[in-house]
Amino acid sequence: MSEVALQIGGRTYRVACAAGEEDRVTRLGATINDKLVSMGNPTGPDAQNLLFAALLLADEVQESRDATAGADEAVAAARRDADTALGQRDQLKATIASLEAELARLQSAAQSSAQEMEGVLSRQTELTEAIADHEAEAARLRAEIADLRSAPPPASGPSSEGSADLAALAPALERFAEMLEECADKLESRAASA
Repeated sequence: MSEVALQIGGRTYRVACAAGEEDRVTRLGATINDKLVSMGNPTGPDAQNLLFAALLLADEVQESRDATAGADEAVAAARRDADTALGQRDQLKATIASLEAELARLQSAAQSSAQEMEGVLSRQTELTEAIADHEAEAARLRAEIADLRSAPPPASGPSSEGSADLAALAPALERFAEMLEECADKLESRAASA
């Protein structure tokens, strides 16, 4: 144990303290002396003056503790808010990742749909051209049939055998023209449904 001499209110007091605590006890004694000095020139007995100084110091200590407790509560609330914010941040990151994955999937689907649509349009163009070709061929055959029907009958004689062949050929050509028209109709219905 060590002993420290404190000057408080013009008097010297000897106080025992643990080894190494001498400076701290000296500073505390100086604080008490400063408080007595701040009270002015007290007229009461030393014990009463020391009591008032101790009460004032205790009041200051309590105010500091109250402020510290309020600060501790504020720190705890701030930590809770920070934890909540971190949790929300993690949730938002997960939501963003999910939305980015969904966006990538939708972009891929849109690209695939665009390629499929391009293929459908190409096929439709091919079918439209095929229909036009068949219709042109059917029109040419109809015109040929009409020409054959309106042609004067061949002269009688040895070529009557050729005119019989032509007469037999006309129904076959008409049937062929009808088949071409049916084929064109089927191609048109396929193109419309594609």
